Amino acid sequence: MSMNAETRVVKKKGLKAVDVAVVAVLLAVGAVLRMFCPPLVAGITPNFVIGMYCLAILLLRPKLSGAIGIGLVAGAVCQLTTKSAIPFLSFVSEPLGALAVYLLAFINIEVGVVKYIRVFVISFLGTTVSGSVFVGIMIQVLTASGKNTPALAALSAVVLITALFNAILASVLYVPLKTALSKNR
Repeated sequence: MSMNAETRVVKKKGLKAVDVAVVAVLLAVGAVLRMFCPPLVAGITPNFVIGMYCLAILLLRPKLSGAIGIGLVAGAVCQLTTKSAIPFLSFVSEPLGALAVYLLAFINIEVGVVKYIRVFVISFLGTTVSGSVFVGIMIQVLTASGKNTPALAALSAVVLITALFNAILASVLYVPLKTALSKNR
């Protein structure tokens, strides 16, 4: 046998059971935070599930299909706590937010202070993508149906506020969770 045949690299096949458990716990934490957080603007509550799936993707580094799967499960979890005028939008916005986080995670920024705020920036942008897709579709549908409400303008502010909260939350939890997960592997 040649040296090359012996030193093959085994590719990651998918999420392990412990990875699935980590995703489940993080999404549950996001759902609980969302349920008990008071509304910020115009009765709109921030979506902390997004911050938790951003964190899960950054910690676990799944394949593309795993990241999209996490986004779809997050969309389902969001259905349990949504007050949206248009149900099921999370099934579009969350996978797209998860895709954004997945793609941004490949950017290896190892210069200066940026490497220390990497989780913050990626979580902020992932939340912004998800929220912008959600708000964009909602505005288009409600405007087309003649239901333009004053709360629609407030949605953009809530997206940015939620992005900030999610980025802070993910940044604070990242190192301790990464350390804990490293001990279990």
